[in-house]
Amino acid sequence: MKRIVLLLLALPLVAVFFLLITRMRWKFSAPANASVSAPTTNATANVDANALAVESKPLPQISERPMLGKTILRDYANTNLPPQNDLTLMSRLMENSLLLLKSAGNRPLSANEDWAALLLGKNAAQEHFLPNHHVALNPQGQLIDRWGSPLFFHALGTGRYEIRSAGPDKKLWTTDDLHRNADGSFRRGAELNPASLFGGTNASVGNR
Repeated sequence: MKRIVLLLLALPLVAVFFLLITRMRWKFSAPANASVSAPTTNATANVDANALAVESKPLPQISERPMLGKTILRDYANTNLPPQNDLTLMSRLMENSLLLLKSAGNRPLSANEDWAALLLGKNAAQEHFLPNHHVALNPQGQLIDRWGSPLFFHALGTGRYEIRSAGPDKKLWTTDDLHRNADGSFRRGAELNPASLFGGTNASVGNR
């Protein structure tokens, strides 16, 4: 009988003891759990922020390849350079375009308009060497010198050409003309207007 009474008296004490132990375990375990979970949340937030930053960052723009003609003729009609330089640059552009467009060598390229069309993209490869608006072009789509006169082209065959500018007076076949030979030299004086050159004007005089 006494044992039963003692057990009944001890049960509340045991219950209180277990309650205290449970509360103490929860108290010490809670901060540990919080400290472990907090970094995980921050890390996730950082990852999400980085992902958003990457997605919102604009893609770098791919610059277009500059036209070959714009590069070669960058100093065309530059008044700080002699006018002969313009004809040399134009000849260089003609040579480079023929190298890139091998089939163009089979076409008759004797008139100003023929060369202008080729350089403006009217070729088999549809390659544009010059933009529609350029200092070397007039509104009619002709290749011009620094004084605004259409250039005169004389085809010699086998990919060789002569180029002539009407000069400051804007009139062909006068003494101030600038004439570039196929070998890169310039014609002057009595050699400026030989009979052989006049023989090719019938097909090309329309350039003007």
